[in-house]
Amino acid sequence: MIKIKSLRSYYLEFPLTNPVITSFGIMKARPCIIIELEDYGKNIGYGEIWCNFPSDGASYRFNLLNNLYLDNIIGHEFSNPEKLIDIITDKFKTIFVQSGDIGSFNNINAGLDCAFWDLFAKTKKTPLNKLLNAESQNHISVYASGINPNEAYDKIEIARSMGIKAFKIKIGFNHLLDVDLLNLLKGYLSDDEMLMLDANQGWTIEEASNYLKILEDYNFSWIEEPISALSNKQELNNIVSLTSCNLAFGENINNLDDFISLGMNNKLKYIQPDLTKYGGISLINILSKKIQTNKIWMHFLGSGVGLLTSAHVMSAINSSAFLETDINVNPLRTNLFKNKLKIESGKINLSKNYGIGESLDLDTINKYLISSYV
Repeated sequence: MIKIKSLRSYYLEFPLTNPVITSFGIMKARPCIIIELEDYGKNIGYGEIWCNFPSDGASYRFNLLNNLYLDNIIGHEFSNPEKLIDIITDKFKTIFVQSGDIGSFNNINAGLDCAFWDLFAKTKKTPLNKLLNAESQNHISVYASGINPNEAYDKIEIARSMGIKAFKIKIGFNHLLDVDLLNLLKGYLSDDEMLMLDANQGWTIEEASNYLKILEDYNFSWIEEPISALSNKQELNNIVSLTSCNLAFGENINNLDDFISLGMNNKLKYIQPDLTKYGGISLINILSKKIQTNKIWMHFLGSGVGLLTSAHVMSAINSSAFLETDINVNPLRTNLFKNKLKIESGKINLSKNYGIGESLDLDTINKYLISSYV
């Protein structure tokens, strides 16, 4: 049995000189909440809690973690991490249901689930990807995201310098500007490069129905979240069937049945769970047994802990896919570990060390620290 000795957490923030623009708002800083779970054998499991929005969301989730979760986790014993966090939190889940804030509950649970899995892999003395699949490869290809339309050329060139051959650009701001951008990119990308588009839930169902017909004339791999993730199953499946464009959903879905329903749609090729947002590794491990794994292309936009965890999981369940990677400057992604997280030849190479294979760099932690509980 593994017994939890301590839970430490760090709320970090990197201010952005070049804000990230989406169809629903502007991100002026990159926050992250990092979890360390330590057992009595001095093994440490890392997790990350999604906290990008709203701007005060990180401090709120950090306080919830330490005021509500802490005493329920320290001293807990377990032998299997799968859905363990659901068992632990069942007794106070009603608080979040009562408040209507089930999203923060899902985010915190997801980060803790990842930390339990990382800790479990370390006690088993195996890399996380090999724990999930003994045949996992030790690298995963990535695609560049976080690309604003007005800087597409510059960001694509930065990504190309790292060997990246796939790029996701934000759209959904203005129909005419979106079409102009696609026209400009027509001759800019080579035949062996991929283009993806992210509407960030920016269109109504009627707008999406009309606009997707126009976009069918362009060449790209997918359009992500053309309509709200709160759309019901019928609405999601209808929009998929309506167009010849490949669509992608999953970043903001928070129900296993909805993931499975989308995964069973033969026309939908891309399912995008985010392990720091909902379900953690347990959700993806279960989902990979319910749908075709070649459909799972994981979403991620946060710090190095979540990215490296996602890389391990992707290499275990769908090694032919590309993992989302923010192309913007963010030391909380690249410098968070003692060994800097690098992209070489378009890939993240995974360590053979146990768990996710890296340990935190305290200089980076201290430089960007807003608050901690240690």
